[in-house]
Amino acid sequence: MVNSFDFRMLSMQGYKQEDILHNSNINMLARWTPFACGTFGALGLLLKSPVYLWLLGLLTLVGSIANRSIYDYLYQILLSPWIGLGSMPHHGAPRRFGCAIGAALFLLSGTGFRLQRPMLSIIPVLVIVPLAFIAAFTQWCFASALYRMLFGKDVNCC
Repeated sequence: MVNSFDFRMLSMQGYKQEDILHNSNINMLARWTPFACGTFGALGLLLKSPVYLWLLGLLTLVGSIANRSIYDYLYQILLSPWIGLGSMPHHGAPRRFGCAIGAALFLLSGTGFRLQRPMLSIIPVLVIVPLAFIAAFTQWCFASALYRMLFGKDVNCC
């Protein structure tokens, strides 16, 4: 059972009310995607590899067009059988919006590293990585809040 804050944050991220109420592990499962995004993004910053960041951006883009992110698919294939938290629930438009933002920032950072422009390479990653970890540890997602502000959706809308 999730508390009222987590319920609101998960709703804002676009998870269905039935998943939030009936998936006893949703609180942990929903944290996986931003945690993986932040971790792979931090690795990209350490590697300073344009190709890695471009590939990460393209893979992150999957989550903007599908109802699961590439990180969710990695969980389903590699971790789910071992961890036993069950299937990753589908996410809605606010999380897809977040994946699109993350993908754009990773692609921009890769381009910055390729062009050897320190500000263009580092700033996008230093934006997305902390925001991803904030979402992972608190369930508050900047992209979902921005989505709500831009499109005026109610918390339980999606």
